[in-house]
Amino acid sequence: MNTANKPHYFIKEHSIAIAFSFALLLIRYLKTDSFFYLFLVWNLFLACIPYLISIIATFKKGNRFIFWSCFIIWLLFLPNSPYILTDFQHIRTSTISSIWFDVLLILSFAINGLLIGFSSLHIMQSMMNERFSKKVTNYMIYIVLLLCGFGIYLGRVLRWNSWDILQDPIGLLSDIAKRILFPTQHIETWVFTLGFGIFLILTYQRLYALKKSI
Repeated sequence: MNTANKPHYFIKEHSIAIAFSFALLLIRYLKTDSFFYLFLVWNLFLACIPYLISIIATFKKGNRFIFWSCFIIWLLFLPNSPYILTDFQHIRTSTISSIWFDVLLILSFAINGLLIGFSSLHIMQSMMNERFSKKVTNYMIYIVLLLCGFGIYLGRVLRWNSWDILQDPIGLLSDIAKRILFPTQHIETWVFTLGFGIFLILTYQRLYALKKSI
C-alpha cells in the first residue's frame, strides 16, 4: 500500500492511541487534581501539524511550487513530533506515588508524537521517491532527521519554537549562525544534534524495515 496515495492510512491507528493518552491525562487529573501535564496536549497538537501538511502535499504533489512550499513548512514543524521525548525531564517533579504513572503518561504522548512524525516522514518519502532516485531520497531523509535533532536542541535548550521563524527570525538565525560558524564553542549543540539525529535515523530505519517485513 502506498501511503502517499492513501494518506488516511494511519489516521484510525493514531486516533485510538491519542485517545488512550488523553484518558491517561484525565485519570491523572482525577487522581491528583492537577493539570500540570496539560502542556502535553499542546505539544502533541504541534506534533500533528507535519502530518497534516504531508496530507495536504499529497493532493498538490503535481504542482512543484506548492509541493516544495509544503515541504519547507513541514520541515520547520517536523522537530515538534520527536520533541515530546524530551518532556521526560519533567518527571523530576513527580512524587514517589505518581512517578510510574507519569512515566506511562509521558511515554504515551512521546510515542504518539514520534510515530505521527514518522508517518508524515514516510508520506513525504514516498512523494520524494517519485522525484529522485531511492538512494538520493534516503540521503535526504537522513539529513531531515539530523535537522530534527538540531530542531529539538533549538526548542528544548534554546527555547525557540517553529513560530519564531516569523516572530523573531533575526534572533533565531543569529543563534543558528553562531553554532555553525563557531562549532568548537558549541560542542554540546552538535553532541545533542547527532545523538538525537542518529537515534531518529536508527528508529525510523527499523520501523520502516519492520513494515516491509510484515
